[in-house]
Amino acid sequence: MADVSARSKPGMLDGIEILSPLSEKLKTQLAARLDRRTVSAGTMIFNEGEPGNAMYLVAGGEVSVFLTDKTLGLEAELARFKAGEAFGEMAMITGSPRSASARAVQDSELWVLNREVLNKLVDVAPQVGLMIASVLAKRNEEHNRSQWIELGTLRGKVFDPALLDLLPLSLIEKHRYVPFAKGRDYVGLATPDPSNKMGLEDVRQLIGGERVRVMAVPEAEFDAFVKLHFTKSKQKATARPSIDSLMGQVEYLSARIEREKDASENVDSHDIAELATHIIVEGIERGASDIQIEPDRQGTIVRYRVDGLMVPREQLIPRSQHAPLVSRLKVLASLNITERRLPQDGRISLEIAGRPYDLRISTINTSYGEKAVLRVLDASAIMQSLGAFVLSDKVAMVVRRLFQQPHGLVLVTGPTGSGKTTTLYAALRERMGESLSICTAEDPIEYELPGVTQVQVEEAAGLGFAEILRAFLRQAPDIIFLGEMRDMATARLACNAALTGHLVLSSLHTNDALSAVSRLKGMGVEPYLVAGSLLGVVNQRLVRRICGSCREAFPLGEATIESLRSAGVFCEDAAKGFKGRGCYLCGGEGYKGRAAVYELLVMSQKVKDAIAEERDMSYLREVAMDGSYVSLAGYSGLLLAQGATTPEEVLRILPHRERKG
Repeated sequence: MADVSARSKPGMLDGIEILSPLSEKLKTQLAARLDRRTVSAGTMIFNEGEPGNAMYLVAGGEVSVFLTDKTLGLEAELARFKAGEAFGEMAMITGSPRSASARAVQDSELWVLNREVLNKLVDVAPQVGLMIASVLAKRNEEHNRSQWIELGTLRGKVFDPALLDLLPLSLIEKHRYVPFAKGRDYVGLATPDPSNKMGLEDVRQLIGGERVRVMAVPEAEFDAFVKLHFTKSKQKATARPSIDSLMGQVEYLSARIEREKDASENVDSHDIAELATHIIVEGIERGASDIQIEPDRQGTIVRYRVDGLMVPREQLIPRSQHAPLVSRLKVLASLNITERRLPQDGRISLEIAGRPYDLRISTINTSYGEKAVLRVLDASAIMQSLGAFVLSDKVAMVVRRLFQQPHGLVLVTGPTGSGKTTTLYAALRERMGESLSICTAEDPIEYELPGVTQVQVEEAAGLGFAEILRAFLRQAPDIIFLGEMRDMATARLACNAALTGHLVLSSLHTNDALSAVSRLKGMGVEPYLVAGSLLGVVNQRLVRRICGSCREAFPLGEATIESLRSAGVFCEDAAKGFKGRGCYLCGGEGYKGRAAVYELLVMSQKVKDAIAEERDMSYLREVAMDGSYVSLAGYSGLLLAQGATTPEEVLRILPHRERKG
């Protein structure tokens, strides 16, 4: 703890920003009215919900202010305050109960300023009130910036009629988000309630997953804007498609099928090019993450992976078309069209409706010919903030703070296709504007990041993750991103780099967050090194999202409640669930898009000690329950309560271990 006991009270006040306008005489008078309080590390200073009757000046040590999510059992740190800083003023000024808790991180010395003394101080020195308001405004601005929210006004905005087609009026009124601007790669949304994340995610899904910029506006401005531009004009846009329009769509699709049928009977290169384009565009329009072109005895089957499930294309492509179709894709990806025995990998870049896409193609020879799989990489997907993926504000706060640390190791785990890369790229993108040196080692490089040094792994040439990481360490980057930790050399180097001043981000294939610790030790990393370097583990899954347009509540049956409880999900006896009844916006499926389910382990001191002492996993889980751990089951319960997904989706992704517990 800093040695402050010898300093005089007036001298101590010189370092407090909000008291800087005071004269030395007033500081001396104020110092005489302050109460001294010494607290040891781990001691609670105040709890959420308690009366806010005082503010605190830190004379020495360090204090953490945090929120507690009782449902998830998680502590989300808001800020840390060191010598010379003040905290706790908001509740004292507003007279409201404490909205957060405070705990001493180190042995600390505090000086307590109560409301009565502050009121008298502001009477004789109004500048202090202005300074407090300024500090609070800065904190609010920093918080909004971290959430990618700006404060603004709708007055004077030039309205673009094209915005009328983005959202139905019913959704605008339901979720209180209205489009007010549209750029090349984003949509501007105004709302009087930026904390409504479920509404924001529903809106984001309905506008096609484009990047959004949220602007908080006054309630009256929002209502006036909607009434002026949407209420009268949206009746036509919000109505379900008429019979005539549906028939028009049917005629269009029929004509399209006939054109493709004609193309399938003729192997002309122009027709093959059109067929390849149709397949790709249809996949992107459906929101597919993968397009699989599979040869079979009967012909060629095209299937799209939409929201995690494989959906077949209606028309079977004749076998005579298969080889020319794959050759066309190879040409687009600059692959060798004469090589059909060995697997090949390539990349296709294109732009559809003004949005850039990269298609990662992989081919392999099968008994009926070459199978081609196109992985659709939507560059706009990484333009979202971390908060866009995490529906719990407190979990989002903790995850963001992990990625904002100056050094240490953060792991994102989960099975293939669980969104690990998207999360890591979003974390990198949030740090790109900080004048930092960022280096990545990837296999393959999925998205291009401006201003970031990206290196492709080439195992055949002897350039693996470990070799690239060694080279990075000689160039002193601030942040290192490793696409995956596969071996002992890479794992040990990453942990050592995290200890020597680098922030290291990487993915690991484990089934849960706690297993990441044992996996590192199993790869040959010493327990003390794991404990000293690891900041936290984010484990994730993806579930299908209920369509926000047709979501409705229903009572859960006893069997469903029992299944959820046996999986570790808290359910009341009369719990309700949500489902999508099916509408034209979701194609009658009841689902639209996917939501991430998170398991989170934060390395508290107790967890670090347990790892260093090589305690077993059950003990590690027990000590993590002090506010450092969120289970998949706990987070799933949150999504169910918010109406983000269905019980069936939750039960599909929960591990068997939790179902037995």
